Amino acid sequence: MKTPTPTPKLPSETFCILPWVHLSTRPDGSMRVCCTANASSVGPTNDKQHGGMVGILKTDEGKPANLNVSDFQSSWNSTYMRNVRKQMLNGEQPPSCIKCYKEEAAGHNSKRMWETAYWMERTDLNQLVADTAEDGSVPPKLNYIDLRFGTKCQLACVMCSPHDSSGWIKDWQAIHPKIENPTLKQTTLWANKGSTNGSSYNWHKNNPVFWQQFYEQIPNMQQLYFAGGESLIIEEHYEILEECIRQGHAKNLELRYNSNGVEWRDDLFDLWKQFKLVRFHYSVDSIEEMNDYIRYPSKWERTAEVFHILDTQTPSNTEVTVACAVQALNIYYIPDFIKWKLEQGFKKINMWPFGAGGVNYHFVYHPPHLNVKVLPVWFKDECRKKYEEFYPWWESNWEKGIPEWHKGKVTYEQWRNASYGISRLEGMLKFMESEDWSVRLPEMKEFLDLCDAQRGNSFAETFPEMKEIFNV
Repeated sequence: MKTPTPTPKLPSETFCILPWVHLSTRPDGSMRVCCTANASSVGPTNDKQHGGMVGILKTDEGKPANLNVSDFQSSWNSTYMRNVRKQMLNGEQPPSCIKCYKEEAAGHNSKRMWETAYWMERTDLNQLVADTAEDGSVPPKLNYIDLRFGTKCQLACVMCSPHDSSGWIKDWQAIHPKIENPTLKQTTLWANKGSTNGSSYNWHKNNPVFWQQFYEQIPNMQQLYFAGGESLIIEEHYEILEECIRQGHAKNLELRYNSNGVEWRDDLFDLWKQFKLVRFHYSVDSIEEMNDYIRYPSKWERTAEVFHILDTQTPSNTEVTVACAVQALNIYYIPDFIKWKLEQGFKKINMWPFGAGGVNYHFVYHPPHLNVKVLPVWFKDECRKKYEEFYPWWESNWEKGIPEWHKGKVTYEQWRNASYGISRLEGMLKFMESEDWSVRLPEMKEFLDLCDAQRGNSFAETFPEMKEIFNV
């Protein structure tokens, strides 16, 4: 009998594997350590400690490393990346990574934790560390790239902005000049329309250096991650799939998506069949008119239709999960979303072990006035009460999230102790309760009032349980 290989011990308590295997792009061509180490504020105010270009790779001159004027081959071992690696090996917390450390301190399962666990099964951690030079440089082999080709998108989600969605431009032009709160004005600024320091939403166009380096890395690649804008309507996404198939690499590649699922090319599912695995994270944040409000101007009828298409028509190599952006507008209603999802009788979507059969979550940090920590204490208490009332129902119906091929193989105890089930919800609540950002409530109110006036929506009618949160 073969002895199981022991799980390698992490080099330090602050270690994350991503700086050794991964680079992430922004829609404007900026590069970053990962999508969580981004330029968002993670504090109650727009102070320089928490805000600014945190997580964006810098050149030695201190300017953002952008694919229009730099390249990811040299950025891979830039001073910035080398310092991040050295800090992690020394047990320090790089400023880029403060989001994950804050989430973990509140009992939440962070991206650092689940990505490290995921990639430790697919790479040799001990070898990665051994190959790290004293100055923090590592061999130029990328296993995993997060690609965001511009901002082309059909939606203008309330927590998004023109930085990530072309669908927001018209509303931003109407709303931003009317903002009176100076902090909100600063938070929602779209400076230089995405063209600072050589950045451009068309960075991927006419960029032969990028495309040459990218395709040179394909033999090393284990995973490609596409996000937006909206990747399923961006032409270059399909070109990459076709080229990977043509070169014979598709069978070794996993694809990951965050997508609104509004529309896609007719041959998408046929292309997916050629790849090793496809993980499709369907971006839905609530149910019915609440989701339509958040993910404006989506229509629930189409959203629900796509749920069933993804469940029944995607190839057998495709895993589908719900990617829910947890924010001030929906955290109270997450139990309703989970209940709806479980009652649909899906065969594929978020079936065990993903989300323990519920849905998957990540926090909204930007804009900070929609972060869950903004909510007043009394409403946070109402959220906790609702979750505690929901837990017995989910415990009684836990098998609704277990697929047929796992029936009889998963015990209630395994489900109940799963890190992505009820314990994940508890981590969300604890994260929400860990800090008081209610100083931003006036920003949230002004922002939603302006959005409602522009879009013909009503916050109070859509979220009636929340309409009193601004009465402070």
